[in-house]
Amino acid sequence: MKRFPALCATALLVFIICTNQVSGQVELPRKSPRASVSYTVGLTDITIRYSSPAVSGRAIWGALVPYNQIWRAGANEATTIEFSTDIKVEGQLLPKGKYTFFLIPQEGETWTAVFNRSTEQWGAYSYDESQDALRTPVRVNRADFSEERLSYHLSDAGLGRGYIRLWWEKRQVFVHIETDVIRQVLDNMEHTISAAAEDRKWELYTQAADFLINSGDENYLDEALQYANMSTSLLNHSWNWWVKAQVLAKKGEYRQAVSSANKSIDAGKNNNSDSFYANAKSHIEQAISEWKAKI
Repeated sequence: MKRFPALCATALLVFIICTNQVSGQVELPRKSPRASVSYTVGLTDITIRYSSPAVSGRAIWGALVPYNQIWRAGANEATTIEFSTDIKVEGQLLPKGKYTFFLIPQEGETWTAVFNRSTEQWGAYSYDESQDALRTPVRVNRADFSEERLSYHLSDAGLGRGYIRLWWEKRQVFVHIETDVIRQVLDNMEHTISAAAEDRKWELYTQAADFLINSGDENYLDEALQYANMSTSLLNHSWNWWVKAQVLAKKGEYRQAVSSANKSIDAGKNNNSDSFYANAKSHIEQAISEWKAKI
């Protein structure tokens, strides 16, 4: 009888240990694995975090994922998208930050994309429309073949432009985004110029003008000309005169463009160490011939 309390104590200890082992969580593979994709559009870093469900022979659209209802655009935790700068989504401004991304599927080729401020959500069960930062219609395509696992892709579509693509089963959803990369570059350039040594500023002004004329946005040609003028006022070099000539030509001022191009040639001829002129000479001469024909 004296051994009974000791046996009880031992049994209780074993029970506690076993209970703790059973109640402990064992990590198992998720049916819908976590995934992420990151990409830089212009100067904007974009990161998407989501879970990737599989089709597994199921009917998806209008069945597993009902039409006309908010959907987490993934599985498990709601999908999140983070932007490092302000952007435009389908032409609408969206401030930089992290958002939960939802979709409202429809039977047609246009769905609704939702960017919601509440980022700690499981599925769409606690979705609150009052927390929406942006809603916009988005285009949906039918693919020729099925994508077994839901996936997100980020792609570049030109300077500061791109799109988010969701692909699952035979549906591809496209969300177009645009960043103000030109203004971002110019802001960075102004900061760099203000901190630069005086003998480097001509080069930075030329870089700014060259970037603007190659951006394809003619709204910045006047600003490009200002940068080119500031550069040529600081140093007589074949590169900055050539950049100025290109700006003037894009503005349709061909007579002044020819004059600036000739100054580029003169500066290059008078500088034996000017490697830019040595490489660009034939191109400059060809441009002069073409511009003269337009005067």
